[in-house]
Amino acid sequence: MKSSRRAFLKATGASSLSIMLGGSYSLRALAQSQDAMAQHEYAGWEDFHRNQWAWDKKTRGAHLINCTGACPHFVYSKDGVVMREEQSKDMAPMPGIPEYNPRGCNKGECAVDYQYGPHRIKYPLIRVGARGEGKWRRASWDEALELIADKIVDTIKNEAPDCISVFSPVPAVAPLSFSAGHRFAHLIGAHTHTFFDWYGDHPTGQTQTCGVQGDTCETADWFNSKFIVLWGANPAITRIPDAHYLSEAALNGTKIVSIAPDYNASSIKADQWIHPKPGTDAALGMAMAHVIIKEKLFDVHNVKEQTDLPYLVRKDNQRFLREADVVSGGSPNKFYAWDIKTGKAVIMKGCWGDEPEQKAPPVAFLGRNTNTFPKGYIDLGELDPALDGTYKVALKDGKTIDVQPVFDILKPRIMNDHTPDKAAMVTGVPAKVIVQLAREFASAKPAMIVSGGGTNHWYYSDVLLRVFHLLTALTGSEGRNGGGVNHYIGQWKPVFVPGVMALSFPQGPAKQRFCQTTIWTYIHAEANDDMLKSGIDTNKYLRDAIATRQMPNYPRDFRDPKVFIVYRGNWLNQAKGQKYVLRNLWPKLDLIVDINIRMDSTALYSDVVLPSAHWYEKLDLNVTEEHTMINMTEPAIKPMWESKTDWQIFLDLSKKVEAAALRKNFTKFNDEQLMWNRDLSTLWNQMTNDGKLANDEDAAQFILDSAPQSKGITLQMLREKGPQRFKSNWTSPMKEGIPYTPFQNYTVDKKPWPTLTGRQQFYLDHDTFFAMGLELPTYKAPIEADKYPLRFNTPHSRYAIHSTFKDNVLMLRLQRGGPSVEMAPADAEARGISDNDWVELWNDHGRVICRVKVRQGEQVGRATMWHTPELYMDLIEGSTQSVCPVRISPTHLVGNYGHLVFRPNYYGPGGTQRDTRVEVKRYTGATPMSL
Repeated sequence: MKSSRRAFLKATGASSLSIMLGGSYSLRALAQSQDAMAQHEYAGWEDFHRNQWAWDKKTRGAHLINCTGACPHFVYSKDGVVMREEQSKDMAPMPGIPEYNPRGCNKGECAVDYQYGPHRIKYPLIRVGARGEGKWRRASWDEALELIADKIVDTIKNEAPDCISVFSPVPAVAPLSFSAGHRFAHLIGAHTHTFFDWYGDHPTGQTQTCGVQGDTCETADWFNSKFIVLWGANPAITRIPDAHYLSEAALNGTKIVSIAPDYNASSIKADQWIHPKPGTDAALGMAMAHVIIKEKLFDVHNVKEQTDLPYLVRKDNQRFLREADVVSGGSPNKFYAWDIKTGKAVIMKGCWGDEPEQKAPPVAFLGRNTNTFPKGYIDLGELDPALDGTYKVALKDGKTIDVQPVFDILKPRIMNDHTPDKAAMVTGVPAKVIVQLAREFASAKPAMIVSGGGTNHWYYSDVLLRVFHLLTALTGSEGRNGGGVNHYIGQWKPVFVPGVMALSFPQGPAKQRFCQTTIWTYIHAEANDDMLKSGIDTNKYLRDAIATRQMPNYPRDFRDPKVFIVYRGNWLNQAKGQKYVLRNLWPKLDLIVDINIRMDSTALYSDVVLPSAHWYEKLDLNVTEEHTMINMTEPAIKPMWESKTDWQIFLDLSKKVEAAALRKNFTKFNDEQLMWNRDLSTLWNQMTNDGKLANDEDAAQFILDSAPQSKGITLQMLREKGPQRFKSNWTSPMKEGIPYTPFQNYTVDKKPWPTLTGRQQFYLDHDTFFAMGLELPTYKAPIEADKYPLRFNTPHSRYAIHSTFKDNVLMLRLQRGGPSVEMAPADAEARGISDNDWVELWNDHGRVICRVKVRQGEQVGRATMWHTPELYMDLIEGSTQSVCPVRISPTHLVGNYGHLVFRPNYYGPGGTQRDTRVEVKRYTGATPMSL
């Protein structure tokens, strides 16, 4: 049976799926039949199955969503209809390492459902009802774009360009699409958003310790480890394409330990499951450090060479001893250690105040670029720094003071406050288990920690990451294949970031306004964090950070944003403080625009919705931190209905802005803040570089050509040969046939770390860190600002990528069929709750009403809900984000301390929702009728 594309579109207009597709689609149509008992005629279906394996076109495909897979696929189409997708299985193997192939998951194999399913946005839509009511009228592209362009020009003219806000997440998954809106925002003066920190994915503690936005080994390197600690990570659910490496490592002799409060899908595959009380992980880690130090299991040379633990601290003011203290005209950014051999204080090489002969250009993902220092620069040579003792040093004013190494301050705290017995009382983990874990971790060479959202979404997540790094620094496993701290949340690493920056910000990032999304939401949504109940005045720290320009605030002068453009992301659905956002921020916005392939929650609450081309209808690149290959997608068919690619949408919008500016006699304006005389009458030429970037393919190739990590790789190579490996990377060299692992520039080549001290930095002598008691790694108990009995946990789901695929029928049928909150049997019984009851979960910030799942593996005292179902799903009210406030840790606001400065997605406050507390009760109101 042969079908034309027109006939197919006509058929899908009458029903969500057409039986004529055959193969998997025929079965899906049956699966979605409302009458489960109906009899169906199966004669002739064999031919439909055979037709599934017949195609006239095979193209490259990828899933351009906030997923860490970057799984290369082939897409098969026939007569202009996409028939199916499958993993391409052509990622180059590495000798002695299990292959990445085939790479995919249950969600990716449903990608085509969004292409032809009922969720698809077909035409431009303009709201005619209230926001969120779901009442729309179809509009032409001209009408919709002219409405948006008029509002943009009016806002620039009557308010300011920074009253226009443009949000899109994760450039790694679709750098061309990401660059489209960012280039547009850049050229009109709008502000763009951070995302890595806002989602709670950014490992702030790694930035504090290592001076890097974040870096991690590709998952093939798990196979090289001898001891893996899955600490708050659940790869069997959240890293499905990579989870096989755990099983393969185990078969290779690796011991795997799962540290998680609940018995989860990864715990099942581990050799040992350790289940501390939620939020007490740092107490466990500090007790491990106690054992490692007490039993002298630590690598003394590594500690002396690679960390700031031998650096001298003044006893009179608890600050580092600086050259400026000792020498007239000395640097405030050079620091001392005590040389045992000479009996003198000596300046440690590689500190912030130490410059190489050839200064390296700055890079966005490092505190500073130390790559032009010679190899071996921080090698100790004959120097033997002391780790303990008190020494006298003469200051430049003639005064003599006592100093001591950082290690000499840290060690007594660990020995006294963090014994295994004390940790057992805090965590619930027996002391003997802690001792065994510490000994095995220290003796295994190499050992690694795989961390995830389970540890990163806490208020004190930064100090927890510092504890992790303390463990790997003590054991010398950082920068070794199979070792180190490896943090995986979100698709955050666009390795070829110079190319993305060049396309997104043609005048350079210094000419772009970047807002910090957590701060932006906290201020404009007027969110109440209740932190005064815990003795922390967030507003005081925030006011100071903004007033001193440590952190940005847009629009400036605390004005309100007026236009909000969201594309490639579901901002509202993911927003912490969702109740405050809808109540306080949304009314301030004159125009909300959403560019999307489907009607998600942000689209539902927008004013104008524009149809974007599906992943199999556009050209883009696709990369991840979990492997080192560049992947691509390309059009299997032309964009369906009236959809367009993101690049073309913003090019078309630029033409409409030109016309609106001419019509309103406002073509030029002086942007005083950025010292830029802008010209809206030539916006399309600026967007396309005078036509050179007018099509998607040229723009994508521009990204590859503009980054040293990918220069020489072409789209044609990706089409014909498959995924290509990056030529270079962030903090280690790329080695043929060897998995990438980070930080070898510093541990092997011995160049300075990109931190203030030039080492892995554990002592942060900043006023805010002192005020919070966080100058050194330690344990801080979870925040108890919400006076409710149950800790609220919102992990990632096996059946969705954030909110994407949450509404997919096949994924819903693999679980309960809708959102639910999980409770321990004892907690449910105490509240008179039975499995599958409707329940109300609430606190002072909001509430959510959904069904309950009573689960044996859940810890008593905690409620878990897979995060961010769509607001229109099987929920009577609210969602996971309804009860989560926006909480900002003061240490994340520090922006005037060496490597701790605001740069978008490099450093800034993020999500800390796991400290949230709630109560749950049976819901007795009206509920939806059961089918």
